[in-house]
Order: sequence, then C-alpha cells, then structure tokens
Amino acid sequence: MMNKILLILVILFLNILDLKSQDTIKIATYNLLRYGSSTDRNSDLTKVIDYIEADMYITQELTNNSGVTNFLNNVLNKNSDKFLSAKFYDETDIDQALFYDKNKFEILSTSKIDGDPRNIVAYRLKHIPTENTFFVFNLHMKASQGSSNEQRRYNQVQQLINYTQQMNDDHFYVVAGDFNIYSTNEPAYQKFFETTATGFGKFNDLIKVEGSYRNPEYAIYHTQSPRTSQFGGGATGGMDDRFDYILFSDSLMKSNRTFVIKDSYEVIGNDGNHYDMAINVSPNLAVSQELADALHDASDHLPVSVNLVFSKEAVFPINNSPIGNDTIFNLYEFPVDNTLVGKVLANDPDGDDISYTIISGNEENFFNINNEGEIFVNNGNALSNESYKEFVLIVEVSDGLLEENIQVVINIIELPPLSIESYVNKIIKIYPNPFSDSFVIDVDTKIRDVIIYDTKGRVALKKNKLVGKNNIYLKRETNGIYIFSFRLNDERYNIKLIKKGL
Repeated sequence: MMNKILLILVILFLNILDLKSQDTIKIATYNLLRYGSSTDRNSDLTKVIDYIEADMYITQELTNNSGVTNFLNNVLNKNSDKFLSAKFYDETDIDQALFYDKNKFEILSTSKIDGDPRNIVAYRLKHIPTENTFFVFNLHMKASQGSSNEQRRYNQVQQLINYTQQMNDDHFYVVAGDFNIYSTNEPAYQKFFETTATGFGKFNDLIKVEGSYRNPEYAIYHTQSPRTSQFGGGATGGMDDRFDYILFSDSLMKSNRTFVIKDSYEVIGNDGNHYDMAINVSPNLAVSQELADALHDASDHLPVSVNLVFSKEAVFPINNSPIGNDTIFNLYEFPVDNTLVGKVLANDPDGDDISYTIISGNEENFFNINNEGEIFVNNGNALSNESYKEFVLIVEVSDGLLEENIQVVINIIELPPLSIESYVNKIIKIYPNPFSDSFVIDVDTKIRDVIIYDTKGRVALKKNKLVGKNNIYLKRETNGIYIFSFRLNDERYNIKLIKKGL
C-alpha cells in the first residue's frame, strides 16, 4: 500500500513538473496618455486591465515616477500584489514603463538605447518557469506626419537595429509601443524588416497590409483614436490609424520552444466596425458597452496584446507552415505584358490550400503573382537591362495562419543590340528603330533566311531573301521587342527591333 501511495505521489510530482515546463503568457502594449498621479481614470483603466489579464504591460506616456507608482498600486495591484515595475527613466513628461508578473518574470537588467525624441528602453528578463531569457524593447517614436518626422522615426529604428543585429537565433525579443507610423511605405516601417549585415536582428509583423493605414479596409487594425470628442487631452479623430505595434524576432516566429501564437494578436475592443468613429458607439461587437466606454475614457489609444509560449520541450504545432524554395528566373528585357516569368514552387505539409503574395521588392509593380505561384510581367516595356539588372522579390506563401517567405531573384537579360558590327552596318540599314507601324530594311547585297520574331519565339515575318529597300509592316503586331535575324556570308546575325506604337 505504501509503495502504491509513493508511486501516485511520484506521478503527481512529474505531472506538476511537466506543467511547469510550458507556459503561455500574454503581453500587452498600451499608451496611457500622459498618466501621472491623478486617479481620475483608474476606474476605467482597471476595467481594461482586468479584461486583458496580461502577464506583462509595455506602457508609454508615464509623466513621472508618481505615475508608475499609481498604475502599479492602484490599477495592476488593486486586488493583488503580483505585479512589479522595471527601472523607470524619468526623463521627459511622457516616458515608457514596464510592469510584469513577478511569478512569471524576473528583471535581469534595464538599459537605454539612444533615441530621438525619446530613448528606447531595453529590458532583459528571465522567464522563471523555463529560465529562458527574453528581451523587450519599449519604443515611442516621433509623432506627426511630414518628411522630417519620418526621418526621425527612421533614425530611431536604425538605432534599435544597430543593437538587435548583435543578437542571434538564441535570442528572443519583441519591440512594442507607440510607433506613430502612418503607412507601410514609411522608411521607418520598412527598416524593421531589412536583412542586416549580420543576418540577425530584424523583426516580423503579424499584420500584413500595404500602404496607408487610413483605409476602412484596415479598420480592424486601428488603435487610435477611440474618441471623436475632446476631453482630457489626446487625439480625437476617431479610429483611423495603426500607431501601436508588437513586432517579433525571427526566433519567435520559427522556434518550437519559445514562440508567438500568431493568431492571438488582438487590438483590444476593436471590432472593425468603427472606422472614423468613437469606439463606444453602440453596438461594439468585440466587447461589452461598459468596456467600450472604459476604453474610450481611459486613453486615446487602444491596447494591443499577443500570446507567447515559453517551453522547455519542443512544442510541435498541429498546423505546419508551408515550405518553399528560393528560386532564380531569367527574363529577357522589354517583355510583353503578361509574359510568364516562372512559377514559385511551394507546398503545405498538411495539404492546406496556399496563397502567394509579393511583399517586398516590387515597389514599381513590374510583377504580379497568382494563387498558383505563377509570376507575370506588368509594364514590360519599361524593363530594360540598362535600368534593371535584377529584382529580388520576397514572396509570402500562406496557408491562412502560418507563412513562409521565399526569395525570388529575376535577372533581366539584355537582348541583341540595336545595331551590329560596323562592317555589317555598311551593308544593311534599318530605320526608324524604334518604329511605330513599319520600318525600312535597306540592303546593299542579298541576305538570306530572314526571320522577324518576338521574345516568345513567335514568328511575325519570314522571307527567303531580301535585297534593296524594303518596307516592313508590323502594324498588327503588339508593342514590344522583336528580333530581326538573317544570314550573310554563311553567318547569322541578330538585330533588336523595338515597336513602341504611337
């Protein structure tokens, strides 16, 4: 009997250890809108915090140390004492602070990275149950539109990347905060995702959109402003901007021990139906009216949250991400529009349907891709070898939940020249070139086996021989590049023709 009891106790103990080997934690970022010692908004903030139930709060716009103490004691620890605050740098009237569950995390160090107009605050923490180290970068960038402000935001991201590119795949980190970025085209936003000199240190965004965030199609991602009336300071434009972000290291995207749960990213209280409106306009389909009112009154930003897994053992997801190979294609210059460049080869291990999106390298929209992975040409007349030697496209392959990025290099290959060797030029003249509907071939001697064909190999004209002055009409042919090929003295020559139309 005693042995049986001991065996049960051992099993229970092992189960407890197993439970402690894996932990799902929630982190949230929240701009608290010049929060100080006043307790006027604490009731609203408490409702918001009780709803989120995060293990870590990455906050911005604390006016002073009194604000840190107020939020810690009267909001987070109102009904408990589980939260602590990291070291606070009281430098401006809107500084960043970090609050964390002391049972989940231990602060190892807090430091500053130079930034303008506010420093980036870097926290190094230990996840207590698994003893994994985790980095948080708290970022509040320059507000407002305009090229000078965009440049200041870019400079601050560059300072962060200078720091993170010293890390490697064994480092797990996020950057979160109020970025004040208006569009994915901003240099600051794009800088987060560039491959660095070391190959490490860039970030990932779980939200995939293009262009300005002030677009009703992106309403579900907006975090500012939940207000349309002025009170207590802050912005009042209604929900139309995505200013608040959480971005993730490559390691958090790929690891099977410490990783982000990609479908857990949430803008708290945003149901996607309040574009240019206050968040508490009824109905709000995401939260109760009471919470919508609290979000409205607490701040001019909505909080953003996401779940992370910390595990001692490998966690293998039920859903696997698609798999694909980097590819190189060669494309002759000046191709006809809708020319097929090539097909990206990818598959999903689970047999899920996959989609393809060009997410980088196609800023001039020279290419498009369909859901079969086939890349086609747009505006081929502008694709010259002189202007573009190659394109490096990043193609995202997605099964709807997980993504894989594939690099596609497209080399633009030069066609034969407009003219040929000087001694041949004395024998044959072609004008005009480029041409509209027709051109003249003036030949002093006989040439044989004459073929004019396009870059796909389709023959537009074929003659056994030509001599003298010949008017060649290609009015019905499409604009683009043609090759005039002929034989002279048993040697074959090729001359490039350009049809541009009127």
